[in-house]
Amino acid sequence: MNAANKRLGIALLTVAVSVTLTMWIATLQTQSTMSLQEMVTRHPAWGVASAALFLMLVTWIMGWRDMGFKRPEPMSSLGLLWLPALYLVVLGTIGVLTGRFHTAAMLMVLLNTAMVGFSEELAFRGVLWGAVRKTLPFWPGFLLVSLAFGSVHILNTLITGEFGAAGVQALNAFMSGVAYLAIRIRTRSIIPIMVIHAAWDFVVFMIGSGAQGAAPEPGLWQQQLLGGLALVGPLFIYGLWLVRNERVRAGWRDDSFNAPFSSAGEKA
Repeated sequence: MNAANKRLGIALLTVAVSVTLTMWIATLQTQSTMSLQEMVTRHPAWGVASAALFLMLVTWIMGWRDMGFKRPEPMSSLGLLWLPALYLVVLGTIGVLTGRFHTAAMLMVLLNTAMVGFSEELAFRGVLWGAVRKTLPFWPGFLLVSLAFGSVHILNTLITGEFGAAGVQALNAFMSGVAYLAIRIRTRSIIPIMVIHAAWDFVVFMIGSGAQGAAPEPGLWQQQLLGGLALVGPLFIYGLWLVRNERVRAGWRDDSFNAPFSSAGEKA
């Protein structure tokens, strides 16, 4: 087994253990099914925190230096965040106007979504992407990471007991994951997308902070599916456009050094 394949195996195992830690501790905390809304607003996400610590420990032990903890290159690539930033402004405005940002749950939601943004990005767009891109061609690797990120959200069924809703979350996570990975590639940094991911989850959960914990109405997941496609679909298309050719995704195999972008790669 060559070094790249060995690293991929270790990365897959690392991500699997981090997901297991997240879900196992979450189920211990809840003891019974509850909505994600309830969990995020009422309890610290100790499972997510444990997974983040585990990921950092493995990364340090293995000496992986290409997780993307560096400034964006070039700095002008931050302009590519305009679409998710626009979403955040619109959703945040809705939250303020509806009074959802003035609740006792705000600090808890902020803490939990910050941990989720850090942990999930480090797992999938850091550890897994760092290994996959060394062993696979671009599109198989890109889709593998995005599909893996989406599919693990099916496990939310263990917390909520709602398979249909978890399936919708998985699809939305796959589509948003495409955009997150594209931005990760274009900025050569994991930091911007950690912030965007955390902020996205924060405003979404805060907007729903007034929801009751009652069982979902029949057919609600179908409505969530249509709403998710309408909301996240444009991000999915945008993500694919950001990595549309070799010039704009220059340096995708290794961003641990300051490899120069081509002039075309600096443009959106």
